[in-house]
Amino acid sequence: MGAHSSIHPWFAQLARLAVRGRWLVLASVLLVVGVAGRQVVEHLRIETSPEYFAAKDAEVQGTLSAYRDDFGRDDVYLVLIEGDVFSTPFLDGLRELHAAVEALDIPLEADAADVDAAAETTGDEDDGWGDEDDGWGDEDDGWGDEDDGWGDEDVTATGDFVEVTSLINARTILWEDDALVVRGLLDTPPAEDALPALREEVLSDPQLVGQLVGAEGRHAVIAAKSAVVSDEDSRSLDAALIEAMKPFDREGFRVRVTGMAGLERAVSSSIIADMRKLNGSAVLVMALVLFVLFRRGLAVLGPLLVVVVSVVLTLGAMATVGTPVTLLTNIIPAFLICVGLGDAIHVQSVYRDLRTAGTAHEDALIEAVGSTGMPILYTSLTTMIGLLSFRVASTQGVAEMGTAAAFGVMVAMLMSVTLLPAVLSFLTGDLPAAREGDDGIDRLLRTLTSWSATPSGRRRVVLGAALVGLVGVAALTAVKVFHDPMTWLPPDHETVVTLRDYDRDVGGTANLVVVVDAEGERGVRDRAAVMGMDEVANRLRNFVHPATGERPVSATTSVSDVVRETYGALNRTAPELPDTQRGVSDALLLFETASPEQLATLITTDSSRAHLTVRIDWMDASSYLVVAEEVSAAMAEAFGTGVTARATGTVYTLVTVVASLIGDLLRSFGLALGVVAVMMWALLRRVDLALLALVPNVMPVILVLGIMGAGGIPIDLATLLIASIVLGIAVDDTIHYLHQFRVVYEDTGDTEAAISHALHHAGRAMVNTTIVLAIGFSIYLLSSMANIRRFGTLVAMACVLALVADVIVVPALLRIRYGGPRGGRHA
Repeated sequence: MGAHSSIHPWFAQLARLAVRGRWLVLASVLLVVGVAGRQVVEHLRIETSPEYFAAKDAEVQGTLSAYRDDFGRDDVYLVLIEGDVFSTPFLDGLRELHAAVEALDIPLEADAADVDAAAETTGDEDDGWGDEDDGWGDEDDGWGDEDDGWGDEDVTATGDFVEVTSLINARTILWEDDALVVRGLLDTPPAEDALPALREEVLSDPQLVGQLVGAEGRHAVIAAKSAVVSDEDSRSLDAALIEAMKPFDREGFRVRVTGMAGLERAVSSSIIADMRKLNGSAVLVMALVLFVLFRRGLAVLGPLLVVVVSVVLTLGAMATVGTPVTLLTNIIPAFLICVGLGDAIHVQSVYRDLRTAGTAHEDALIEAVGSTGMPILYTSLTTMIGLLSFRVASTQGVAEMGTAAAFGVMVAMLMSVTLLPAVLSFLTGDLPAAREGDDGIDRLLRTLTSWSATPSGRRRVVLGAALVGLVGVAALTAVKVFHDPMTWLPPDHETVVTLRDYDRDVGGTANLVVVVDAEGERGVRDRAAVMGMDEVANRLRNFVHPATGERPVSATTSVSDVVRETYGALNRTAPELPDTQRGVSDALLLFETASPEQLATLITTDSSRAHLTVRIDWMDASSYLVVAEEVSAAMAEAFGTGVTARATGTVYTLVTVVASLIGDLLRSFGLALGVVAVMMWALLRRVDLALLALVPNVMPVILVLGIMGAGGIPIDLATLLIASIVLGIAVDDTIHYLHQFRVVYEDTGDTEAAISHALHHAGRAMVNTTIVLAIGFSIYLLSSMANIRRFGTLVAMACVLALVADVIVVPALLRIRYGGPRGGRHA
């Protein structure tokens, strides 16, 4: 390094303290990691529900909270049973299965504090999910009471599901002995000769077809609502439900579980299982590559400890402050691997070069940290501030991810300049040196850099880079926003197959909810409100999606159905809506007298609020945007003064999340890029050099996004942050390279000498980092999840593209700006 090495005294002193107090450093790190690990085990939550990513101040969240306070959860478990529905053996099995689902009662691991915290994350600060006195099963709400709202007064929901619905207890309204009677469709098992009539009755009922039975009579459904909100308990309940269904699955009675709740659990479980396996495999492969590069156990252990400690402390901090692991924060370990290994390898490579040059062991460690510490600091600060730019995002999940990842980057920086030298201080021998001139990496770097050694070579490199950049820009315009977690799973995954079968044979895997608030004395009992809900329901049932040409809405449920059925029973006619307010009021009064619990599932006790639930086929989130627009138009036309209608539900929340993705991405990335420019200027102290540095940072981002566009890889919650990750990888190499260039150039004014020094001091570390990360993240291609495979591919490509930009494009730009050999001092 000689006269041109820039040793920062603060970092040199920090390294000296770490080396001489190595046992204290190791003990302190071990203690902190132990505390953080305990927090992870005891308090770290997993959250995969779409509403967690809704805008922090979104109206849809408040509406969803209000709906859940009054009517419970909108997502349900759907048990699909295939067979000859209208046969005695099938109906007997359905009755037994229905009872088994209602009786399912398992010990749930999440305590009350965990449940309360989960409720707070969705905005339900006082909803008491999981508390004994929260209204579930109370007299006034009808959930879980003996008369559970579906007319089966003899069945009590005493297990984990607060509402279970099937043909067994489907609502039937009759006028008998001068009184309105509400009972279950199959309270009394039908005789064999009554089955044809039952089939005709059920398959002609629009309230049953598409909800509880398929149109062909070959599929029946059990819909089960749970009071559980924590992901941990939901996974337990999902597993218990699937296990409970197995004894009933037989020839002619095939049983499968689906629904949005089941899909969320399947995606969550698959991601967790794959990431645990693949992260471990990736780290193992990276360890092998590190051993090949450095060939000493401690030289492998040091960088890996930096990464492991950073990940554990970050997850521990998340657990402490209540930030859950989500589809976004799930990538933080992979991101910290990039950052931590990059920093550690730079320190370790310089240390090896110093030892090769004859510097004493302890002095080499101190000088290595002293010379790389400032670039590492600026790299980390740049990445941290870029990540903190996600605090301006409109969605809670994105904002929390930025904060957690920024904390992890800070930890990785501290570990690289303290823990790493402490570990390396135990080395008893030198790291194997690569001999200059005979080493393949050195020859490759010199060859790539020499492409721009001549004026014509510089022009070719710059024009070639510009052309590639233009192609990337053109390709990235094809990038689409497309979020569909079902496409992440393998096509033959049981959850995917069942969900598609359900939509095809029954219809309506997902729910969309319209919450209706009405003023006045009658509230939602007013005929105008009832008619409005009915009008919206009819319009949505007949809606044809412009992209598919199909009707995605299979069924709707609202208080208008009750009025229609009651009025028909009262007049011994087909179900119809009364044409007077008196008719509506009488119908509701009669129904309320006969079954108050059922009415409580549709309107509040004070009649100020009701809901219209729409069963809709599963689609990607972007396709729901058209449906959401149709819902908004229908509500605007159907309801007049005094009535307010708002759409909500898990599906609608997903729509709002996807709609905000691009805005969040552009705002955050634009802010991050500005921060990079400012930090480059602060480190390099030259405006021209800072502006030049933007090129190798932006190019890999453009090319990766272009690859996404050309390859049909969408922007979704799994790839939303890829641009920021690529920027973080590129910034690391660029800062180290240009920092070393500036040191020599300002001292000598010799462009070629400065480029040579930068290559010698930072080039090998850049190559080593790229090799380790690219090979390590290529392991993600072995995942069963499409989103994880895409992520690994894109990160590996980003590493290579960032290296190419720094060792090919940057030297050309430097030579153009500062001239060739002896290009003039401070030119």
